[in-house]
Amino acid sequence: MGLEKLLRGLYGSAPQLDMDKQFARVRVPKPMEFDFYALADGIKRNNVGTAAIQVEAVVAIESGTVKFAETGQTFPLEGAAPSPAGPARRKMRVHDWLDKAKTRLEIVP
Repeated sequence: MGLEKLLRGLYGSAPQLDMDKQFARVRVPKPMEFDFYALADGIKRNNVGTAAIQVEAVVAIESGTVKFAETGQTFPLEGAAPSPAGPARRKMRVHDWLDKAKTRLEIVP
C-alpha cells in the first residue's frame, strides 16, 4: 500500500491505518524535524486527501512560538498560549501545512 510505504519512509515505523475511519497514525521513534508540506504532498500523491494533521510531542511555548524539545524546531503558535507554557507533552493541530511560511501549530486541549 502506497500510504503505508510513504509513512514508513518518512518516519521509520509501521503506521496504523484505518481507511474506514479515515485516519493514519504513526509513531516517530527518533527525534526529527517535521515537514508537514512533504507529508501532505506525499499523501496527495497516493490519491488520499488530508483533512487534518495532528502531532503530539514534548514542546515548550516561548514568545508566541511552539518549540520542539528534542530538535529545537519552531513553529508560530495559533491561539492562546497554555498555562504553564514550559516543556510538556501536548497535542497540537497543524494549520496551513501547504504553505511552509504560514504553517503554525494550535494547542489542542
